[in-house]
Amino acid sequence: MNQILITGEEKFKEPKKQPKEKKVLPINVIVAFFAICIILLGISMVSGSVYAKEKINEVVEASKKPTVEIIRNDDNNTIDINIKHIRGIKTIAYRWNDEEETIIDGKNRKNVSESIDLLGGVNTLSVAITEENGQVVRYEKKYTVGNIPEIKLEAVSNGVQITATNDEAKISYIEYSWDGGEKQKIEVGENQYEGIINAPKGQHRLAIEVVDENNMKARKEQDVIGDTEPTLKAGPQYVNGEVAFVIDASDDEQITTVEITHNGGTMQVIDVNDKTYHNEIIMTKGEVNTLIVTVTNINGLQKTSRIKFTNK
Repeated sequence: MNQILITGEEKFKEPKKQPKEKKVLPINVIVAFFAICIILLGISMVSGSVYAKEKINEVVEASKKPTVEIIRNDDNNTIDINIKHIRGIKTIAYRWNDEEETIIDGKNRKNVSESIDLLGGVNTLSVAITEENGQVVRYEKKYTVGNIPEIKLEAVSNGVQITATNDEAKISYIEYSWDGGEKQKIEVGENQYEGIINAPKGQHRLAIEVVDENNMKARKEQDVIGDTEPTLKAGPQYVNGEVAFVIDASDDEQITTVEITHNGGTMQVIDVNDKTYHNEIIMTKGEVNTLIVTVTNINGLQKTSRIKFTNK
């Protein structure tokens, strides 16, 4: 009998594997994927653009200053100030020439209108407008006004000296009041008036109105401190056998400075900050000695003494 022997190799031989087929995505899926990516990228770019624009706007808005319109109103003899802003106005500060600054509370309003009385003569108005973020607009202009009286105020001992003039018309009268109280009237009838208005003790607000014969009015307000000038005594005396200028000064509140010029030399400015001051200045022998002393108190009132003495 013929037998067919099967060897071990042939018995365990594995059949050949068929290669796997590669899967290919449909074209519509690919298109949809890229479309989604483009949309997401666009959204990202738009969002970034909007964010950047908002940031730029924030910077621009933060640095924006108030819009200010300042108009001379000759009908009312005033300077009219109109302010508009996206934020509130904190203060309006103004002053004429070198006078004290007057501050108006803006009350954080976004639209503010204020009027400032014109002064007669030639005067410079300075205005500073501050908004709630600290942005400031400044304005300065010189105004010449010839048809209303001119007022000048100067601090003197126990009050204020007022000088009112009008070259074009006579001054009919002057009215004044302290701290908005009862008005006092001064009849004038001349082109110029000069006088002293006594002030109450301490700091007070003086309001003055000058009216001429054509009913043109000039107004002015100023803080005034009712105070007396310092006391000053200066003269020649013997000090330790030598002739000297002896200076004694005093003030009921405080002496701030004493200015001394001896024999036309350089002025000495001495800080005192006390109620009394004493000094002795030895004179030059055989010459005519001169001394000029000015004492200033804490409220700006001064007392000056001028002395000449021949030291033989």
